[in-house]
Order: sequence, then C-alpha cells, then structure tokens
Amino acid sequence: MNDNNQTKFEFAGALNRRQLLGLGGSSLLGAALLAACSHDTPPATRVGDAVTTTTITEPEVNDVVLLRTAASLEYTVIEAYAQLAPFLTGDFASAKDAVDRFVADHEAHATAINDLVVSIGGEAYTQSNERINRLYIQPAVEIITGSDTVEPSPTPAEDALAVAIALENLAAATYQSVTSVLENLDVRKAAISIGQTEARHATILTRTLAPELTSIVPSKDPTTGADNLSALPSAFGSLSSISLTIGAPNESGTKTSLSLDTPSLNSLITE
Repeated sequence: MNDNNQTKFEFAGALNRRQLLGLGGSSLLGAALLAACSHDTPPATRVGDAVTTTTITEPEVNDVVLLRTAASLEYTVIEAYAQLAPFLTGDFASAKDAVDRFVADHEAHATAINDLVVSIGGEAYTQSNERINRLYIQPAVEIITGSDTVEPSPTPAEDALAVAIALENLAAATYQSVTSVLENLDVRKAAISIGQTEARHATILTRTLAPELTSIVPSKDPTTGADNLSALPSAFGSLSSISLTIGAPNESGTKTSLSLDTPSLNSLITE
C-alpha cells in the first residue's frame, strides 16, 4: 500500500457514523439538484399507498329529526326533575307540587310530539338526550351534591330550582328555534304551543325562587297618578345561551357557571 492509498484508508476509518450520514445526505442532496437541472429527469415515483379519505355525510335535518330531538328533551327534563325534586325542602318544599304538575305536562308533551312524529312517517323516540344529560344535567347535579373534587352546595334547594328554571327556558327556546324551520304547518302550531307552556313553567319557578319579582302589568305612579311606562324587550324569548350559576362559592366568592345551548347537530336524534 503506497502512502497515498494509506492516507485515504486512514481518512475513511476516521469517519464516525454521524459523519457518514452527513456525507450521505449531502451526496443525496447533490444528486437531487443535478437531477432537477437535467432535461432527462425521470417521472417521480410513489412509495407506499396513498391515504384514502372518507367524506362524512351530514344528517338530513327534517321535521322528523327536529321533533324526535324535542321529544328527547322532554324526557331529559322529566329525568332531571326526578334528580332535583329531593333537594326541594324547607322554604321550597311547596315547589314540589308545581314540579309534579310540570312533570305531567312534559309527559303529555312527549306523547304529543311522538304522535306527530309517527303521523309524518317517523319513528317515536322515548329516551332522554344523552348529550344534553352529559353536558348539562349531570354536571349541575354534581355541583349541587358535591364530589371528591367539588364541595357540596350550601343552598341545594335554590340551586335545584335554578337548574329547573334553566331547563324550562332551554325547552322553550328549543321549540321557538325549531318552529321557524319546521315545514309542516300543523307541526309548527303544536311546537310553539308547547314552547309557550315551557315558558310559563320557567316563569312560575322564577317567582318561587324570587317572590319579590312582580309581573309587568299596567300601573300608575302613586305620587303623580300618571301611567308607569313599561315594555317587553322583545315579542319572543331570547335564543342566546342560558347562563346558570350554582354551587358552593370559591375563595373569591364566585359560584360555578354553566352555559346551556339549544340542541345542535351533535344533539339531534336522527333515525
């Protein structure tokens, strides 16, 4: 072996694995640049199989789907009242009579809605809405009762009434929102009629929780005798999120807040 070959051998032996990889990468990069500059570049080849995509088909939202979802909400409220009623004690024990009446109303509403579903060719739905239960009802009940990580509410009766009011408002807003998109005229009439009853439920429970609230009726100023001015903010109820504040206050005195929304695509009950 001459001196020149010996030098090449020693240089190659001195390269570690990282240097070899670096040289290899540089060589590949240089080859790629040369190939890109060449007029005789062969077509690119594909290694492995291409990833296939599946288009998710959105469910058809028709009268049947909207009514089945409304029925699921009725059963959700019925089940929620069963969990909330035991908290209505003391000064709020009398609210149980109203709750019993409201449960009977919701049972009648569920039956009426399912009759409409069947009349337009759908299949009746007699279960609660799993998503609404999971997002709203169960967290609210846990905030009242407490858990390993949540301190029990010091005002369970008031909180139970607040949850019931929120659910009744949610039901009323749901019927109001679907009325504008229902195609069958008779179904529309039935939906808005039920929605009005749900709104009355919320009003009665609100007066129970806060008896100092008074109704908006014609009245006069006791000093001047002039008519007092009053107005409703809208002919319809709000469809925005329903705020619910319940539970034990934290160190800063703030209770837990929940936000309830009318059923979305994830909550719809399709067939």
